[in-house]
Amino acid sequence: MKRPDGVRRLLWRDDGAVTIFAVVVLSSLLLFFAVLIDYARIAALHKLAEDAARSGARSVLSAYDTWLYERYGLFGRGGTDGEEIFRQVLEGNLEKSSPSTFTIVEARVEEAEVHTSLTLGEHDVFARSVLEEMKYKAPIDFTLEIAARLAPLAGAMKEASHAVDTLTQLRQLYEKREARIEAVFKLQQQAADELRGSAVHALIPIGTGGGISGTAAAAVEGYSAYAEMKLHDLSLPEDGEPLYGSEIAGYEQEVWTLSDAIRRAGDSLHLRHIEFIGKASEELEKAETINEEMRRIAESAEREANAAYDTVSGSKVPGAARSGMPDGGADELAEVRKAGKELVLGAEWFTDYKQELLLQGADGTGYIHAGRQLLSNMQTAMSNPGARHVHSAALANSLAAIHTAYRLYNERYLVPGSVVKSRQQALAGGELKQKLKEQESMAETRWKQARNLLNGIAALPSNEEHTRQYRQVEKHYRESLLSNAQGDDGQSELQQPAEGAYDAARQSSAAMDNVFADLSDMLQHTRDDFYFGEYVVARYSRFEPQHLLGLMRSGDVSGLAGLTSFHNQEAEYVLYGFHTPTGNLIAAYGELFSVRLAIRTMEGLIASRSLGHPLLILSAAIVYGLEGALADMLSFAERGAAPLSKYAKVDLGYKDYLRMFMLLHGGKREERLARMIAVIEQNGDLKLFSVPAGVTGEARLSIKLLFLPGMMKLLGHWGLLDGKVAGNRYESSKIVGWSY
Repeated sequence: MKRPDGVRRLLWRDDGAVTIFAVVVLSSLLLFFAVLIDYARIAALHKLAEDAARSGARSVLSAYDTWLYERYGLFGRGGTDGEEIFRQVLEGNLEKSSPSTFTIVEARVEEAEVHTSLTLGEHDVFARSVLEEMKYKAPIDFTLEIAARLAPLAGAMKEASHAVDTLTQLRQLYEKREARIEAVFKLQQQAADELRGSAVHALIPIGTGGGISGTAAAAVEGYSAYAEMKLHDLSLPEDGEPLYGSEIAGYEQEVWTLSDAIRRAGDSLHLRHIEFIGKASEELEKAETINEEMRRIAESAEREANAAYDTVSGSKVPGAARSGMPDGGADELAEVRKAGKELVLGAEWFTDYKQELLLQGADGTGYIHAGRQLLSNMQTAMSNPGARHVHSAALANSLAAIHTAYRLYNERYLVPGSVVKSRQQALAGGELKQKLKEQESMAETRWKQARNLLNGIAALPSNEEHTRQYRQVEKHYRESLLSNAQGDDGQSELQQPAEGAYDAARQSSAAMDNVFADLSDMLQHTRDDFYFGEYVVARYSRFEPQHLLGLMRSGDVSGLAGLTSFHNQEAEYVLYGFHTPTGNLIAAYGELFSVRLAIRTMEGLIASRSLGHPLLILSAAIVYGLEGALADMLSFAERGAAPLSKYAKVDLGYKDYLRMFMLLHGGKREERLARMIAVIEQNGDLKLFSVPAGVTGEARLSIKLLFLPGMMKLLGHWGLLDGKVAGNRYESSKIVGWSY
C-alpha cells in the first residue's frame, strides 16, 4: 500500500525540521522539569528549615536553670549557651543518616542566632509561670485543708460577726446616749441647786416667822404699823409737824432696798434656771437623736447578714469536718443580735422626761413669779395705806403663795426631791452598770496583755545586717516595678491596734467577714490572687510562731532579734510589703490574733447568752474571746498550731492562717508580683529580667541549585520565592518563637 505523498515528504525530508522541532519540545520539557525539581527542593528546604528551627528553639529552652526550678518551680533559661545548642540542633537535623544515603536536599547552615523574647522579670510572664505551677495544686490543697475546716463554722460565725458588729455599734451609741441623759440629770440638779442657793431664797425665808430684818416676811409684818403711821401723819393739819417721819422714811427705804434686791436676784435666778432647764432639754434632744440611730441599727440588724457565709456553708466541700456546734447555736446567736433592740428607749420615755423638764421649769418660774407678785402688791399697798386691812391680807396671801411655791419645788426637786430621786433611780440601772464596768475592766486588762505581745515584737532591737537585707530587697522591688512601667503607691502602713477591747472585737469580726467573702469567691470563681497566695505559702519561708515562745511566756525578746532576718519571713513580706525587719511580723501576728479573737468571741456569745442583757452578753463574750485568743497564741508558740474552735476539733497551723491572709490582702497585683520577684532575686543573686522564659531562633539555611540558578533568581524577582538566590545557592531564613 502506498503512503500518501504528503506524509512521505514530511517524514522523509532531509532538511532537519523534525530534529529542530524535537529539540524545541524536549528543551522546553527539560527546562520545565529542571525548574520544577529545584522548586521542589526549595519547598523541601522551607519545611526542613522550619522543623529544624522549631526543634532548635525547643532544645534551647530544654536547658533551664535547675536552681530556679527546684526552689521555685519556675522555668528559666540557663546552662549551655543558647546559640550553641541552636546551631547543633540545626546541623543535627540536616545530617545524613549515613554517607551512602542519597538525599534530594543537602542543606547547609549559613547562620544561627537566638534572641530573648520573654523574661521571667516581666510581670505577665512571671504570673503565667506561677499560675501554671499552681493551677492544679492550689484548689485541691486549699479546699481540703482550709475550706473543709471552716465550712462547718460558717453559720455560727455569720451570726456571731453580725451580733458583735451590731451590739458594738449599739454599745457605742448607748454610752453616748447615757452620757447625754446623765448630763440632762446633772443640769436638772443644777437648776434645783441654783434655786436653793439663790438670794431670793435668803430674802424670802421659808418656814420662819417675821422679825428678821431685811426680809420680805419682816416687811409684810411691819406693813400695818407703817400704814397707821402714814395715815397719822397724813391726817395732820398743814402746819402740823409729822410725828413718824423718820420711821416712815426708814420703812420705805428698807422696802425699796429689799424690792430692788429681790427683783435683781429673781431676774438672775430666772435666767439661770431657764438656762439650765434649756440646756437639759437640748441634751435630751441629742440623746433622743442618738436613740433613733440605735433604733435604725437595731432594725437594720434584722436584715440578712453577709451572704458569703451561706455560700461557704452550703458548698459541697470534700472532706468537710464535722462540727460540734450545739443544736440551734446559730439561732441562739441570732437571738442575741436581735436582743439589741432592748437597748433602744421608747418614744414615750423621752416624752415623759420632756414633760418633767417643762414642769420643773414651770415650777421654778412659779416661785419667781410669786416673789414678783409680792413686790407688786407691796408697791400697791404702800401707795394706798388707807386700805391697809385689804392690803395686809393681800400681802399675807402673797407671802403664803411664795411659801407654797417653794415647798412644792422643794418637795419635787430638793428635799426629799421625789421627782429627781425617782429619775436618779431610773437612770442608775441597778446592778447592770456595775457589772458592765467590772466586765469592761476585765476586757481591757486582757486587751492590754494582747497589745503587749505585739509591742514586744515591735520593741525588738534593730539589727544592721537585717536592715541592710531589707534595703536590698526594696531595691529589687522598685526595679521590678520600674522595669514593668509600674508605679509604687507608697509604703504600706501598719494597722494600728484597736484602742480598746470592743474595737478589737469588732475589727476581728470584720476580718472574718473578709475571710469568708474571699473563700466564697474562691469556691465560685478561680482567682489569680488565690493562686499567688498558695504559691507564696508553698515556696517561701515564714516566721514560725515557735520563735515567740519566750515572749509569750515571760516577755523575753532577747533571742528574737537574731531571727528577724529577711530569709525567715519571706511570705510575710510578700503579704504585707513592709521593708523593715519587724513590720511584717507585727502585721501577721496581729492579724492572727484578730482571727482567733473572732472565733473565740463567737464561742463566748454562746457561752454567755444566759446573762440576758445584750451588753452583758457582749462584754462577757469579749472577755471570753480575749482569754481564749491569748491561750491560742501560747499554743501556737508551743506547738505551731491551735484548735480551730471548741466546736471543731481540728488544728490549724500558722501556715493555714497565712493562706487565709493571702486571700484577704490581694492588694495591687503588680506590687505583689514585684515583691515575689524581689524575694527570688534576693535569694538567687540574679535578675529575673535577664532570665529568658521565651526565645526566638533565627535559622538561615541554603542548598545548591542543580539547574539554572538564573532562572530561579528571576522567579525570586517575580516574588514567587520566599528566599533569595546567591550565586548558585538558594538561601531561606526561618524565625521561630517558643516559650515555657
